[in-house]
Amino acid sequence: MSRTPSKTKRFKYQDNLAVFTPSGDDIALAHERSCAMGILPGSYMRGLGNLTGCLGEIAVNAYLPRSRYVGNDMFTHDLVYKKQKVEVKSKTCSGQPKPQFNAFVNCKKDKEHENDVFFFTRVRRDLARVYLVGWLPTPTLIDEATYRKVGDVDDEGFVFKSNGYQIPIGELNPPLAFKKG
Repeated sequence: MSRTPSKTKRFKYQDNLAVFTPSGDDIALAHERSCAMGILPGSYMRGLGNLTGCLGEIAVNAYLPRSRYVGNDMFTHDLVYKKQKVEVKSKTCSGQPKPQFNAFVNCKKDKEHENDVFFFTRVRRDLARVYLVGWLPTPTLIDEATYRKVGDVDDEGFVFKSNGYQIPIGELNPPLAFKKG
């Protein structure tokens, strides 16, 4: 069964974040997409992060009016919004993210990105909320983020399980700035 996410107003704003309350249909659609995806090559969570990622994509799709989901057909980005290719990156959380928490893009340092924008979300473990925490144009992210390698340890003692770019949420553009831009 093919479902489409509801685009009703289910957002509120808190501390520069857009907070999405997913419906049962949104969660069912995320589960459907997650199962269809299977386990992606190189997934250190062995597919367990798929539901989080899919629900983040659904939230951003609902947030951006007239955006189009292309994640089933494209592997370089998830949405198209005003001719921009948007890649959504999501992590799980237990509560509202703080500005010092990090956004992360798993990738090799020399990877050529075919998307225009990275949009970051945090999905509560119980799936009751999705926090749209911010976004950056891809070149800006590559220029301003810190590249981390597997095994690197950050100031909080976190050991990185994959290579990629890390940037504090507080350094991202707020979600509202993307809709207005």
